[in-house]
Amino acid sequence: MSGGEDIFISRNCAHFFPILSVILHTIFRVEAWHLFMNTEYHCWPKNADASNPTPFNPCKGVQIKWIKEPPDVIKYGLEFNATAELILTPEFYSWGYLQDIFTGIDGSAGATSGAGAQQWCETTVCPDKASALEENCCIHHFNMHSCPANRGEMSNNLCGPWIPASGDIYTHSQASVGPPTQGNWTSHVHGLFVPGENSVIAHFKIAGMHLALIKKVTVLSKSVCGDGSCYGEETCSTCPYDCGSCPLSRLQIGIIASISSAFVVVILGFIIVLRYQKRRMLFDESWIIPYSKLVINNNTMAFNSVISRISLKYGDDDISIAQNGMQIFVQTARLDGRIVAVKRINKYNFGLSKSLRIEVKEIRELRHPNLCQFVGACTETPNVCILMEYCPKGALADVLLNDDIPLTWSFRFSFAADIANGMDYLHSHGLVHARLNSSNCVVDDRWSVKITDYGLPILRKNDYKSEEMTSDFQSRRRVVYNAPEVCGSFPVFTKSSDVYSYGIILVEIANRSDPYGDEDPAFLPPQWKPPLPNLKRDNEDENCPSPTALCALIDECLDSRTQERPTFGNIRKILYKINPNKQNPVDLMMAMMEKYSKHLEQIVAERTNDLTIEKQRTDRLLYSMLPKEVADVLRRGRPVEARYLDDVTIYFSDIVGFTTLCSNSSAMEVVNLLNKLYITFDEVIELYHVYKVETIGDAYMVASGVPEAYPTHAIEVARMAISLVNKCKSFVIPHFPDQKLKIRVGIHSGPVCAGVVGSKMPRYCLFGDTVNTASRMESNGEAYKIHISADTYDLLQTGTFQFEARDKISVKGKGEMQTYWLLKERESPADSKVYIEYINETSTPKPGNLRAHSLRNGSVSNAVSVDSLLNEMNYYM
Repeated sequence: MSGGEDIFISRNCAHFFPILSVILHTIFRVEAWHLFMNTEYHCWPKNADASNPTPFNPCKGVQIKWIKEPPDVIKYGLEFNATAELILTPEFYSWGYLQDIFTGIDGSAGATSGAGAQQWCETTVCPDKASALEENCCIHHFNMHSCPANRGEMSNNLCGPWIPASGDIYTHSQASVGPPTQGNWTSHVHGLFVPGENSVIAHFKIAGMHLALIKKVTVLSKSVCGDGSCYGEETCSTCPYDCGSCPLSRLQIGIIASISSAFVVVILGFIIVLRYQKRRMLFDESWIIPYSKLVINNNTMAFNSVISRISLKYGDDDISIAQNGMQIFVQTARLDGRIVAVKRINKYNFGLSKSLRIEVKEIRELRHPNLCQFVGACTETPNVCILMEYCPKGALADVLLNDDIPLTWSFRFSFAADIANGMDYLHSHGLVHARLNSSNCVVDDRWSVKITDYGLPILRKNDYKSEEMTSDFQSRRRVVYNAPEVCGSFPVFTKSSDVYSYGIILVEIANRSDPYGDEDPAFLPPQWKPPLPNLKRDNEDENCPSPTALCALIDECLDSRTQERPTFGNIRKILYKINPNKQNPVDLMMAMMEKYSKHLEQIVAERTNDLTIEKQRTDRLLYSMLPKEVADVLRRGRPVEARYLDDVTIYFSDIVGFTTLCSNSSAMEVVNLLNKLYITFDEVIELYHVYKVETIGDAYMVASGVPEAYPTHAIEVARMAISLVNKCKSFVIPHFPDQKLKIRVGIHSGPVCAGVVGSKMPRYCLFGDTVNTASRMESNGEAYKIHISADTYDLLQTGTFQFEARDKISVKGKGEMQTYWLLKERESPADSKVYIEYINETSTPKPGNLRAHSLRNGSVSNAVSVDSLLNEMNYYM
């Protein structure tokens, strides 16, 4: 480090490491007192100088601080005051006595103790500052001076309380003296004159020692542009901020004059061009539309328009009647692919005056989202008409009277606000509507209300047809909207009369009805106005959220005193305040659609659940008529191909003596009997892997192994037959409870051909000799007995069934056959074995490729038990 670098060590460290301080001073050649310690003050013996700068360490019993500090940043030469507080405690006097500080006090007699030194210092009255010395005054010197950092002009670059009192460069304030009990010491500094970092020193001479309190400040350069003072080398050219602008030169004056002249010329040119454009627009006739360009829409209304129930009463010819004679709507036309609303003006002659051009120009310049845009006009008599923007939802009156449109109060407030916004815009441009009613407020496809049929009073003037119809229904109806002050012979419409018309519309919006309600408009008294609406509804959702405020607004609008009616600007504020929902119509519609969507989803979910239940019922019915696999194929619209099945067991049964039973029973009793019997049979066959083919009269046909092959088809049918016979033994005939119902059963196994027959009422049928043979087994059977063929007998040799051989019988078409009676099934099967023959020689057997055979004589190499067979079947299935 160089001698000019600051090395600061805390005061606390100085108390504990005085030796270290001396070593650091020796090594780094610290030459300025305030660079030696990083403390606020230091104490030196009275003989301290640049060659002996070591302070006391520590300086006990001294309490010193700044009461009013010097400024951190100060201008060059700026005067200021600073105040330091000094308190000397008894500890200081004891410490000072030990340091021989008080040896020269009291006329050089010195103090005999610390307490004696304190008493002398606090009681001795000091002479004036010129005569004050250590012998006659305790604090015999106090002043402030500055110590510039790294000042090259100083001898050895040293700074401390011992510096010469030059006063020119290093500021010294006037000295003062006094007792230590004075406390605060204030000094006036006449300025600091060395720019850069300085130390301001509050210097005390207390008896035989020096005490210095320091504060580092920054002195600004003499000339600082931007400090608000023009001094030194600052001039108007170097620092115009402080010294102001310099006087303009002739060249500058000439340039400014030229620019100003050019600016004036540009402004004048702009004004001239603007006036020219206005005049050009005044005589612009692009708004005049040839009538031949219009494609009048006479027979149908525009898509999505909404028709009210009152339109039938309208009499103007600017509305068209639909073919059914019930719907009436504003006449429309197509202009260059755009649909426009046509308002006919019936004139005998027409001329383009300047005043007419001015009012057309005013209307063309209007742009507002709640005003229908003026499209143009046809000026050819007798086809004079005004073309306005068309809104597909129709008039507000139509929408309000259409019960199919749900209008919440949020929508109604939105409609009212839209009309107020549009009218406020019209009035702000100095226009009065004069024809404001709910028919002249139309709804666009975004459910915003727009005002139409406004302006152009000169163009509308002398409409002879309108004058001739002043007594018809439509004219009488429109009189309701007129304020009392315009009901005379020469009405003068004003902005206030528009507010009255708006109040009538508010009544319509609130009631969703005509303004005259149940009254006949043809017989209404002059200056009649509707009563305030009753906004209380039975349905809580239909109640107005602010009924009192809305009725108050309507009452103000319908006030007979024009000056008491509010402006549309105030109406907008009132509506905004009383409307709890500030959403726009599109957001309202989206919210309503979302609500309806959720309701619809709930209904759809309920209907879907009902449909699912009905589908399940239909499926159960369909699957009871056809096999599931076949029904699924037919449901997909695909044809069912006939299949040849190798192994099927067919069951036939009928009632013994059924003809006699029927002859003794009524038709209804026979139906009830068969219904009860077949319900019992159906409950039984549900327990087995079988398919009910059909019932014809008392005949009942069941098969197993169809429509898909099943390895133990014979076993399933045999067990089912045993269960059915047992059920019949306990079956009670409803109308002959004492008579037994006797059935006979025939079973045969073999190949069949299966397929669906018919399309009107398709039936799943089985064909082949096996069917005929099974029928023969049944017809040659006996009551309560199960008659089976030899083929079925072979398939049932599992050791679980008991049989009884029957003598050979003659079967039609088959000759003599060996048949058997199936008696019952044992409760615990004996040591029975079956074997599995793979019909298709494949490595992966399938259920359709398995056939069970009995082992009559001995066994074969691949014989397995019944349980093993069933387990293997479950594995592959």
